[in-house]
Amino acid sequence: MQRIKGRQAGRQGREGGSGLRKIEILLVGISMLVTLALFIGSLQDRTDTAQDEFDRLTEDSVMRLQMRMSTYLQTLNSTAAYLKSGAEATPDEFDVYVDTLDIATFLPGISGIGFIEPVVSSDPLPADGAETDTSSAAGQERFIISRISPLEPNREALGLDITFEQGRRDAALRARATGMPQLTPRILLVQDQTKQPGFLLVRPVFVDREGEGSEGADGKTFLGWVYAPFVGSALLTDLNPGTDSAYEFAVYDGERIDPEQVIYSSLSEIGKHGAYDAQYTVDQFGRKWTITYQSTGAFEAAFRSLAPIWILVFGGVLSVLLLLLVRNQRVRSDALAELAALRSRQISAREEENRSVVENAVTAVFVLDQDRQVRFVNQAAEECFAYSAAEMENMAFDELVKEVAEDVSGGDFNAISMTKDGTPLVLDLQCNEWVTHDGEQRTTAIVRNLTAEFEAVRELKNTKSIYDLALKSGHIGVFDIDLRTGTSEVSDTWLQIMGYEASDPDQNTQAAFLSRVHPADLETLKTADQKCIDGSTGRSTTEFRLRFPNDEWRWMRSDAVVVEWDADGKARRMIGTQTDITDLRRSRNALETSEKRFRQVVSAAPIGMALVSDQGEFLDFNDAFCDLCGYSRAALNDGVRLSDLMSRDELKKVFHDVMAMVGTHHNDVYRGEHRIVHKSGSERWGLFNISCTYDPNTQANFYIAQINDITDLKEIEQLKNEFVSTVSHELRTPLTSIKGALGLIHAAPDSGLSASSRRLIDIARLNTDRLTTIVNDILDLEKISSGEVAFHFDTYDMSEIVLEAVKEMSPFALTHNNSFRMDVPDDPIWVRADHGRTKQVLANLMSNACKYSHDGSEIVIKAERLADVAIIYVQNTGAGIPEGFKSRLFEAFSQADSSDTRAKGGTGLGLNITRQIVARHDGKIGFESIPNSVTVFWFTCPLSEDVPDDRQPAPARTQQAKAEKLKVVHLEDDRDFAEVIRSGLHRVADVTHAKDLSAARMALEGDDVDVLILDWSIPGGDPGTLVAEVHKQHPDIRILGLSADSDQRRDNRLYANLVKSRTELETIADYVAGRVARVS
Repeated sequence: MQRIKGRQAGRQGREGGSGLRKIEILLVGISMLVTLALFIGSLQDRTDTAQDEFDRLTEDSVMRLQMRMSTYLQTLNSTAAYLKSGAEATPDEFDVYVDTLDIATFLPGISGIGFIEPVVSSDPLPADGAETDTSSAAGQERFIISRISPLEPNREALGLDITFEQGRRDAALRARATGMPQLTPRILLVQDQTKQPGFLLVRPVFVDREGEGSEGADGKTFLGWVYAPFVGSALLTDLNPGTDSAYEFAVYDGERIDPEQVIYSSLSEIGKHGAYDAQYTVDQFGRKWTITYQSTGAFEAAFRSLAPIWILVFGGVLSVLLLLLVRNQRVRSDALAELAALRSRQISAREEENRSVVENAVTAVFVLDQDRQVRFVNQAAEECFAYSAAEMENMAFDELVKEVAEDVSGGDFNAISMTKDGTPLVLDLQCNEWVTHDGEQRTTAIVRNLTAEFEAVRELKNTKSIYDLALKSGHIGVFDIDLRTGTSEVSDTWLQIMGYEASDPDQNTQAAFLSRVHPADLETLKTADQKCIDGSTGRSTTEFRLRFPNDEWRWMRSDAVVVEWDADGKARRMIGTQTDITDLRRSRNALETSEKRFRQVVSAAPIGMALVSDQGEFLDFNDAFCDLCGYSRAALNDGVRLSDLMSRDELKKVFHDVMAMVGTHHNDVYRGEHRIVHKSGSERWGLFNISCTYDPNTQANFYIAQINDITDLKEIEQLKNEFVSTVSHELRTPLTSIKGALGLIHAAPDSGLSASSRRLIDIARLNTDRLTTIVNDILDLEKISSGEVAFHFDTYDMSEIVLEAVKEMSPFALTHNNSFRMDVPDDPIWVRADHGRTKQVLANLMSNACKYSHDGSEIVIKAERLADVAIIYVQNTGAGIPEGFKSRLFEAFSQADSSDTRAKGGTGLGLNITRQIVARHDGKIGFESIPNSVTVFWFTCPLSEDVPDDRQPAPARTQQAKAEKLKVVHLEDDRDFAEVIRSGLHRVADVTHAKDLSAARMALEGDDVDVLILDWSIPGGDPGTLVAEVHKQHPDIRILGLSADSDQRRDNRLYANLVKSRTELETIADYVAGRVARVS
């Protein structure tokens, strides 16, 4: 209550002081406003007075100007009267008259007075002989200045025709028309050497006489004009004597301020503006003049006054005095209020201090009544129990906090509780009882929250337990050495590693440890520890041997650091770990030995080996690699890269294929043959084997390249290819010639041969066929096995390929007393295949079926779809395949019985070649055979994804045979073979033989050739150029390829591409005659 009263007294004092402060601010504000109003009023009054005076002076100046101009007009009027009365006055008399006017004294600004006469150009010059401006055309009226006085300063104007300038002329005409004086616009007087702005004032002169002059206003006779030339500066200078210091002014010709039309200006600075200004527009004899006035500093200074300043100063002083007075009253009021509140503050100070200590304490504090009900709690209690003060007020304290016996808590705490959300609390409770001044019993309960400390102790125990387990599982011993005494404390795991029992009595572990270190390693260990103790190194890390109780020496690793120093910086304590690394040491030794052996193997390897980074840099290599590329080790280490050893195209292919291999994330090995650029510039061939390995240390891939020098093999292979090509041509062509010639002799009905001769011819034909088969199989096997045969895949209908094969093999079946039956679906079976090689597979299987079938049996060829492949069956009935031969059936040179070679013919290569062709098609081949029954060979071919839109097989494009013989040109360099072909085709065609390309082109001249047969191996040029020419110039000619090479590329421009040793003369004749469908 005392604290509340003290606060109320203080608040009342502050409120009173606040009220006086508001009055103080209000009075001072009113005083300053009044002072400011008086200041502004005084300034405005001074400004108005000065403006009124300035207006009076400028108006007086305008009046003076008008009066001066009126005076000048009166002078001209008198001159006009003089001329009227004495028009015949001589120039001298006129000068005398003007002299009497005393222009310089009474008429400042006028340079003279003259007379202007209107003259027609045909009129004679004036009598006085004055020069005139004769520039006007004859018959045109001119206004000539005939008299002017005084003459000397105005001589240049005498005789001037003023019509030369429009402004002068217009003013004169206007004066004559109106009878009134007129001013010219701003001009420059011809007689004014200073060329200052000026003007002319012209007054018309009329007389009542008749017959003289011309008629003008009111029918009077017009004599001319009296005029006065003015210079602006002479006219307007000293216009207002005594007031010129008050202002500066400027006169402009016209109704606006135009610097180009200024007549006079007394302004000291162009564009200057005074504090006061005025502008007038006056009418001066038919012209508007604009006059502007600017006040000068002297005028403005005359109206400056210190009265506004004094008003401002006086008002400020009064405001300050008023402020001091009111503030003094407020200070006195505040002092009285503070004195009144002082006692209340003193009374409540101690209570406030005590309460502040309680409320800001970090320990929960409760005040309880005699019933132990909560009467007060501090902020720490609210935070500890998560209840608000209102919620805990009147709460039974013993229900909130429960005391615990010491035997239950173990002496760590004496009370427990729970927060509002149910979190358990571990507490320390201290109570103190006291009595209020009213005699009421009170208890102060101080509650300290030990929950965090209790949890920390428990967590520390758990951590220590986990730490001990980790040390135990990792076999890591910990030691703590007191460097002052040389003794150490060790962990249980250290004892276990050292072979001690944890239950052993205390011993000097440090001395025991040092006694077991190998003598050769002891000094190394001590040196490392001493360097760490001295501060030379941050850590003491040593590997050493240690003797165990069983006399076994094991390798240990010690890693220690200094953790405590005395005041002088001397090491006092070292802590470290000890680990048994015997197995690791043995593994490392084994690894080093293995690496040494590996390096020896690599170094001594006869093939080039190199480690290459992903940037193409050589990391390591052997001597064989240096020999292969021609670079020394120093050069390879000094910037030579893989790109320096290979051409751009070769390197690009290797990079592409290796990156594709790495992208699959398989541990594959890239293999490929590539050219290597030797340092000398020559090229060598290398067989590359590249594998990829990831280096976790550099976080990058590196590549292991093994390169075998196959340059010699490549040269041998090239020689072999050339030999095979030569054998292919040199064997197949004569064999085909012999076979064709024998066939022609055998087929001739009037050959006159005896039966024995025909038998000999049959024997020769049979052996020729056998030799042809052997040559074909050997050459095909060699090319296919070496990968030199190029397969040309396209989309074909398998049913069509089967049909073509059946047609070609039908003569062969007849010779073996067999027949073929096809079983294919109506819809096309589109496959991705090489047309010629697929027919070769069918021909091999069908020829075997014919040779090993019973006489008179039927051979079935069936094709169908099966999932995503086409499957083709060749079925025959015969003796079957012996069980013991089935496993070797597809091996090269394999036959069930050597007698088969003599009885059936063949080399045992056909099925091996067939299997390789099927494999190149990504297909499979197999068979099923029942002894003395059915044998089925089958193979598969993938279906094509590129199916023609119409999905229909192309119709056979046969050409109707002509009634007369066809005309054929045969391009062939072998004359014997050409003769056989000519003889074999004599029934269907007249054959013209061409031994080279030039002869073939000559034979093709004209339009009567039907067929062109060419050998792709013709020497002396490329037959492909001839094919292009014929296809373009003679598109109707059928072109047949007939050569010894069975691997010629397919050409869609050819009707068929035939192989000499594989094609009978009858088949060639059918193609020539168009009886066989074109090969699509």
